[in-house]
Amino acid sequence: MKKILCIGSVTVDIMVMPASTVPTPGTLRAVESVSTHVGGCATNCANDLAKLGVPVSISCLVGKDMMGDFILKEMSSYGVDCKGIVFSDTVGTTVSVVCIHESGERSFLYNPASSAAFTIDDISDEVLADCDIVFVGGAMLLTSFDGEPTRKLMKRAREMGKITVLDTAWDFDDIWLPKIEACLPELDYFIPSVEEAAKLTGEEDPVKIAEKLHTMGPKNIVVKVGKQGALVSPEGEEMTLVPSFLVEKPVDTTGAGDSFCSGFLTGLANGWDMVKSAQFGNAVGAHCIQAIGASTAIPTMAEVQKFIDERTK
Repeated sequence: MKKILCIGSVTVDIMVMPASTVPTPGTLRAVESVSTHVGGCATNCANDLAKLGVPVSISCLVGKDMMGDFILKEMSSYGVDCKGIVFSDTVGTTVSVVCIHESGERSFLYNPASSAAFTIDDISDEVLADCDIVFVGGAMLLTSFDGEPTRKLMKRAREMGKITVLDTAWDFDDIWLPKIEACLPELDYFIPSVEEAAKLTGEEDPVKIAEKLHTMGPKNIVVKVGKQGALVSPEGEEMTLVPSFLVEKPVDTTGAGDSFCSGFLTGLANGWDMVKSAQFGNAVGAHCIQAIGASTAIPTMAEVQKFIDERTK
């Protein structure tokens, strides 16, 4: 099985539930639960992959603070290779306060900190060499790494024979395409959400989104379309909508997109085609949203495959 290097966005998520509204200034309201978890697109994906049983390492920047120590301890406990975590003296660890609505949807209060300060120089030659697939998670949140630095890294990875994959996050600067346009031609797989891809392309329909993204350079496109599943568009082949697996009462959708990525990457690591990989990603996502926290409910690869087999007979 191929080894995956996850690069980029890292946070500590402080999960508050329920938090459909914010109390008016000067008042207080009790909530049912507050918990702390590792979050961030790259670190969520790495933790999920480790729980699935896929060999995985992480490259990210955290602060020399209690949040950074928490991330190292938690990720190590999952079995992630953490030698690529860099500790900074000058910035703190990225933190999100995640307000979980009664519907399971969530809103974020986000302090960019270390994720915004992460640079290409934080990625060691050793960590890059010791992988087969390079995945950048959280593009558009990586202020010092987005764009040309990402292009240089992905170009180098390809020259080393690596498979290159990138996922996006919501751009709080509202800049969108200019942040990542330079790196798109260096991608073997691009897997944004439909909401983010609409912002990047100016299109709303997933098919038109995929068609436009292909003109920007990525070889293969997967558009995550939420409850509908994932639209798979391999280079030179017909598009396929891979349906999701129904979860009647989602508990927390935090990390759902990242869990899809981990499932899809599991497929790439095993040499599966894009449709099978996307189906596996949908199944991992269905597990993710059944507990609070981005990686809490992720099972083993065998358990996910059993879940798929039971629902596709």
